[in-house]
Amino acid sequence: MDESTLHDRLRRIKHRQYLILLLLFGLCFFVLGRLIGFWIAGLLGGAFGLVVIAAFVVSRRRNRTEPQ
Repeated sequence: MDESTLHDRLRRIKHRQYLILLLLFGLCFFVLGRLIGFWIAGLLGGAFGLVVIAAFVVSRRRNRTEPQ
């Protein structure tokens, strides 16, 4: 296989993983919303999303500043 074919396969695998994670998050949000209320579950989901984005930004900056 050439490199472009491998990149396409890797991209499709990555997209499939993101879709699975999104579906799992949606199911967890629905169950949590039924248990504690959708407003509180939405606030918790938003806070969790901000933490994930902050961790991603910090890790990218840390990887960029490390010497190779």
